[in-house]
Amino acid sequence: MDDILNKPLTEITEDPFFRADNFENQPWYDDFQMYLHIGVCQPKPEHTLQVQKALKIMGYPTHTAEHDGKLYLAPGEIGNRQQKKKRDRER
Repeated sequence: MDDILNKPLTEITEDPFFRADNFENQPWYDDFQMYLHIGVCQPKPEHTLQVQKALKIMGYPTHTAEHDGKLYLAPGEIGNRQQKKKRDRER
């Protein structure tokens, strides 16, 4: 599992057979579970990238968003939103 989390975020792909409990011994597991339950989380800054990678493996692409000086993981990738808006304008 560590070799997967050591890859750059852009190289990580969804693995439909990967289980969420594979991450249960990670210090950021509670943040990971929070995202799975409510769709947003606020991991410690040093854990943000690891949580983001774990979520991407599970099929949840995310992006970071800052609100009131706090960093959050929110649904979707920024690039996908921009592409979607462009497609909507072309219609």
